[in-house]
Amino acid sequence: LKTGFLKWKPDYDSAATEYGKAAVAFKNAKQFDQAREACLREAEAHENNKANIPLTIALQEMQRLPEAVQLIEKASMMYLENGTPDTAAIALERAGKLIETVSPEKAVQLYQQAASVFENEERLRQALEMLGKASRLLVRGRRLDEAALSLQKEKSIYKEIENYPTCYKVSLKRQFLIVH
Repeated sequence: LKTGFLKWKPDYDSAATEYGKAAVAFKNAKQFDQAREACLREAEAHENNKANIPLTIALQEMQRLPEAVQLIEKASMMYLENGTPDTAAIALERAGKLIETVSPEKAVQLYQQAASVFENEERLRQALEMLGKASRLLVRGRRLDEAALSLQKEKSIYKEIENYPTCYKVSLKRQFLIVH
């Protein structure tokens, strides 16, 4: 990253690669704090290079899931800014899976964000998959009003893609939630 007389600009791409290697080495040596620091520096180098921020496995292994999810969300925003919304949505889905057991509320939010990105890209089947995951978590968490709204959204998308059998099935689920 250092500049000099012959090197005027920092080489963020090479620096990111080297920080990534260092993070793996620290992780293998079970020096998780150093691995975390290397991951953060790798992410900064990628950010400065306007490239993708990698997902940080070291944070997962350190049981620092909220911090890992925060980095993934940041990466997702960068993917959107750089014109790769599919990658952004996939990153949000991975973050949702990662935090689902620890914080179902956050997972619901991430799945809904991923669904929104997919829907904006007119990838409705993937949007439905994300909404389905969010709906199931909402039902498990006894957040029935929110689950009913999520199911209503699913139903409208199924209508849009003319998948009427599944649309009716979702309607029945919604009615069951309202009754109970």
